[in-house]
Formats: sequence, structure tokens, C-alpha cells
Amino acid sequence: MLGHHGLAAGLRRLGADARAGNPSRPPSEGTTPLNSIVQLLAGGFVVSLVLGGAAQASQFCPQGGLREAVVEGRPQRLSAYFAATGFALLAVAGLQWLLHQGLQPSHPPYLSPHFAWGRYVLGGLLFGSGMVLARGCPLRTLVLSAQGSVPALLSLGAMSVAAFAMTSGFVFNDWIAPWILRLNLDLGRWGWQSQGLDALPGLHGWQARALLGLALGALVLVLAARASAGETRRMRWAGSALIGLMVAAGYWLTAGPLGTRAANDAAFMSQPPDGMGVQSFSFAGPLSDLAHFAMHAHAQTFTFGVVLVLGTFLGAAISALVRREFRVQLPREPRDLARRLLGALMTGAGAVLGLGCTVGHGLSGLSVLSLGSALGLACIFAGALGTIWIESRCGAKAPVGLRAQWES
Repeated sequence: MLGHHGLAAGLRRLGADARAGNPSRPPSEGTTPLNSIVQLLAGGFVVSLVLGGAAQASQFCPQGGLREAVVEGRPQRLSAYFAATGFALLAVAGLQWLLHQGLQPSHPPYLSPHFAWGRYVLGGLLFGSGMVLARGCPLRTLVLSAQGSVPALLSLGAMSVAAFAMTSGFVFNDWIAPWILRLNLDLGRWGWQSQGLDALPGLHGWQARALLGLALGALVLVLAARASAGETRRMRWAGSALIGLMVAAGYWLTAGPLGTRAANDAAFMSQPPDGMGVQSFSFAGPLSDLAHFAMHAHAQTFTFGVVLVLGTFLGAAISALVRREFRVQLPREPRDLARRLLGALMTGAGAVLGLGCTVGHGLSGLSVLSLGSALGLACIFAGALGTIWIESRCGAKAPVGLRAQWES
């Protein structure tokens, strides 16, 4: 991982590039000596520190929760994941009331009227199967790497390489785009301006979307609380609440006044950073961005997503050290490592193909009521359930539940 040295270097390069921009343009109103783009990235780093620490302390893991629910009949850990979704729904709905506008994410475009159902289905199935083989989604793998797991660190590298390969021109444009783009629906033909769940009942305006988000968030939290009846570990729910709030904080940074100023300033830069726009946490595109930045480290490749990955890693590492849970773990056997690396490649490729992951679709996408994220998350869980069933039929030995604390 690049760590805080990579972050500092990226910020220095970004500041230098910003100063080399259009000198004839007056600075944005309310600018400080640090330009708005650096402030945006710094804010994202702080938010991701909190999310990484919360994910580590609460053992946040949708893959591990699903395995526990299916194999052991204990749904508490899985309910904590959906509790984070509920908190994100409530927080994002409140944010829209605060901003007096609806959110229109652009990275990825969760509410686009172009409904890429083929990508959601195929990418979701590939991602779900891969995260079971890899023993964790990208967020959990990032946290385990920060705790000292060498297999998880290798898996994280494989995810990044696969994600970068999927975003490179020849892989997607030449091999995948010719057929996957046909599996697409233009919802505008039916008069829908977006793929938001609020468009299904014919609701219009950000107020209606916010009210629907509040109602769905409350419903999800009630169902999660009922599923976790008898659960005594408050740390999980505290972690879920923090993670959901940080998803809303990511949207507040990129869609609020600071994000607007940063987007305006970027438009006048000679080489603006990639990945500008309204967005929050996802570990699909950012893993590809991280690999790209590692190979070509300069201001343009130092994206908001790269900052979120670095901050999450550092936050999880700090939490592990404070809680005395940092432990170096080496690979146990070649076969297990090979299976994990294969799963990591599938996970990274599936995340990019499916336009999201368990965090991108399950938290950031669902919090803005994206129909595509609902379909993508359903396919992720379908792929994961199928792989868990195959593993159980084949007698694969895998760490299950909390009996293996360090491997989800």
C-alpha cells in the first residue's frame, strides 16, 4: 500500500498543478490558501479514516455475515451490514433536506436512465462468487490487510490489477463492450428520467425522494433489529451507524458547497484530477484508480477514490493497533492462497463490470434509491450463495464465522 507517504505526495503534486492552472481566473469565493480540490481530498481522507476504523472495530463483513447466516444460522452479522444500509438511507435523505436538492451521483452514475441490467447481473454474480473464494469483499480485504494479513494484502493487489485491467481500453472496449452494451434498457422511452426507486411509483422532486429514503431506511433498520434479536455486541451496530453516516459524509463533501467549488476550480486547471463529480464510498473504480496511481503517480491520477482507499486502510490499521489486534499472518497453504487470488481476480473484475460492490451498491447506491444497485446487490448475494453451496457440497474447508477471527 502507498500509505500516508503516497497521500502526502499526491497532495503536493495536486497543489503544484492547481497553481499552474489558469492564472487569469479569480479564486473561488471563500477559498483558503489550500485550494478547494485539496480541501475536498483532505475531507475525504478524514471521512475514510473513520470508516476504516469503524469497519475494523465492528468486524464489518457482508461475506462473513452471509456465510454465518447460511451455514450457522446466525444472522446477526449480516443484519449489521443491512443496518449500515438503513443508516445510510436515513443520513442521505437528511442530507438532501439539508442541501435542498436531490443527489445525482456521477461516479458511478447510479441514477442514470440507461439501465445496464446486463452489467448488474453478470458483474454481480461474478463479484459475489469471487468474494466468497477470496474470503471477503474489497472493504473487508482492505481491513484484513491493515490488520497484518499477507494473503489479504496479496488478494487486494489482485483485485486492483483485475479492476485496472477491466478499465483499460482494449479489455473492455474490444472484448466486453460489443456484447454487454446490448444488454441495456433506455428508461427514457417509458418516460422515466432516472432509475431511482422513486420513479417507479411516479414520484417527482427531491422532497419525495428524501421522504421515500427516510421510510425505507426506517424499515430496513427495524428488520435488521428484529433479525439481530438477542445480539449483545453493541460495537457492531455502532460501527454500522458510523459507516452509514460516512457514506452520507462522502456525498456531502462532493455534492455540497465544497464539492461544487472544487468542480468549478477543476474546470479551469490545465490538468484537472480524474474522477471529479458527485460520489461516495465504493471500492470498484477506486481500486483501479489506486493501481493507476501506483504506476503513474501525478496529480491527475490522484483521485477522490484513491484517497478513500488510502484513508480506509490507514483508519483500519490505526484501529487494529489501538485495539491490539494487529497480527502478521502468512499464507497457510498454496492451494488456499491460489483459491483466494482467483476469487480476488473475479471480485475486482466483477466490481468494475457490475458498476459496484457490496459498499458501492449496498450503501452508496441504495442510499440514493438506485434500482440498478438493488439488482446488482441481489445478484452479488445470489452469486455468493451459490458459491457457498458449492463449497459445502464439495467439502471445501473454509474458515466459518467468528471461529477464525482474522479471516472473515
